Amino acid sequence: MKLSQKDFNSVIIPPKIAGIKANLPMYHLAWQINRSFNMDLVCSLDWEKEINLPLKTTSFHQHYFDTFEDVELNWHLLRNKGNETWFFQSKPLFDFMLICNGDDIYGYFEKAVAALKQNSKIEFVHPFDFSLIKSKDAFFKNILKTKLYIEDLSHV
Repeated sequence: MKLSQKDFNSVIIPPKIAGIKANLPMYHLAWQINRSFNMDLVCSLDWEKEINLPLKTTSFHQHYFDTFEDVELNWHLLRNKGNETWFFQSKPLFDFMLICNGDDIYGYFEKAVAALKQNSKIEFVHPFDFSLIKSKDAFFKNILKTKLYIEDLSHV
């Protein structure tokens, strides 16, 4: 089942995304981001992307997560290159993606990107328009799974 842009927008506000180029292990990059913008990214379950090679398979992508509960923002740090393929095929230049999910009324995403650009350990940070990304279906499915998972946890 393909999830359309219309279905996605009816469930969740489109995310803000920045591509990150850094020659660091993922845990070290998460630590650098935590230091730069006072976040608490922690290792979470890998995100999965279904791919159709000669045989249908799944690519696993390392994932770190944080939430700003007071403003209902979810942050994801995702390794773009998984064990099988790039998560965003159209963005192979970026090693990682920093994703801000939710209604960012206070401009935290832009502040985070500015803080990361000041970090000497991070080579390059580039925010881009999510609507320009090709093949968003895998991302839609992951963000919805994450949203539903978080909602399930809130009832515990």
